[in-house]
Amino acid sequence: MITLLSTVAAAIMLVAPTAQATPGVLIDETFGAQTSPANFGFPSGANVNNGVLNVTSGTANYTTSIKTFDTTVAGERTLDLTFDWKTAVSSTGAKTGVELRDNQGNLVFSLAGTASELRYGLTGPVSDSASAPDSLNPAWTKLSYDRTKWYTVSLHLDFTLQRVQYLISTRETASKVMASGTASITGRNLTRLVACNYYGTGVQSVDNFRLSAPATPANGRLKGKTMYTFGDSIVAGHTYPRGFASLTAEREQMTLTKYAVNGATVNSGSNQILTQVRNASAQPPDFVVFDGGTNDAYPNTFNRSAFTTAFDTTVRTMRAKWPSARLVYVTVHKLGSRDWNTQLAIREVTRQVCARYGVTVADVFGDTTLDTRVDSQRVAYTFNGLVNGYPGTDGTGTHPNLAGITSFYVPALTSALVRAGGTGSVL
Repeated sequence: MITLLSTVAAAIMLVAPTAQATPGVLIDETFGAQTSPANFGFPSGANVNNGVLNVTSGTANYTTSIKTFDTTVAGERTLDLTFDWKTAVSSTGAKTGVELRDNQGNLVFSLAGTASELRYGLTGPVSDSASAPDSLNPAWTKLSYDRTKWYTVSLHLDFTLQRVQYLISTRETASKVMASGTASITGRNLTRLVACNYYGTGVQSVDNFRLSAPATPANGRLKGKTMYTFGDSIVAGHTYPRGFASLTAEREQMTLTKYAVNGATVNSGSNQILTQVRNASAQPPDFVVFDGGTNDAYPNTFNRSAFTTAFDTTVRTMRAKWPSARLVYVTVHKLGSRDWNTQLAIREVTRQVCARYGVTVADVFGDTTLDTRVDSQRVAYTFNGLVNGYPGTDGTGTHPNLAGITSFYVPALTSALVRAGGTGSVL
């Protein structure tokens, strides 16, 4: 079964652990036919049927079935994993779920469902996964949910820093975020997927299982680094405090100070990015990350010459104020909410200025497929307001929601930070 949120997952870029590792997709299974090995490697209680993998079928209380990943997966230090999940649990007290664990039995991530609660776990007892008694259950966070729906789980697994960034959403066009966060874990690699029948009966179904290794690993090089961010609402987060810089800093254990504000411009008005820079701390950060141009991209007011001068002045001011900092400019995605020709003009100007001053570019516009001129992408990847406390969907095409941030912006920024901080190279 191919879904819109599975397309989101397909766009996520991942990081390989060493120079010898091969980045890219390690597993991409849609269960449209029987797998090899059969039933995705689960020895019991599993079957591939009607385009999905069913597990914990006909199993007894406290029993497990284990899929073991190969040595290539176990050797990766950074992984991105997405999958769709649903449970048929319907009776009070019944609970089934899946656990991701390392080769020592430490927990990486877990997901489960009862008749009324969606549960996820990030910590818990070490287990050899031979069985799933109550004493070996993860420490659950419990959420009310609609058991009849499918849910999409997106995980960024960093075994160097021993951290996981997670996003759990309903699998539908107007998806609803159930949980999102970043946490420390005890797991040190990924070696097994465990299907658990904790109690009662209830077949679980899994679909669109995609596991990848990124092309530009941080490998802990960004840990402890400081980052200042400047720009408009795309950097600030719009109505949600965790924008793409925030999620990047969470992943990499960086210290972030945000100066960006909604509505900021490069050239005109009283809310200029240059003012943010002038008012910021004189203490030099390791990285200065900024965008600029979204609120200048109106053809009736855009003046190329004035914009060029203003952007040049902004970058020169950054360079003069923090000469030791690495500057990273983030091009925003292709916007369905702005004039196309003006976007192209701004792109040309900003890239020329960045090249002149040795600014590394995180090129979301050119290096990703995020394009909200395509209506399905606008609906899936942008938001206006919050739903359930998290960014919703069906936005104007300007502000990326969590799916847009994690699929496109965070990988692009991480790659640029590594290039800027690791080699000093410039696009």
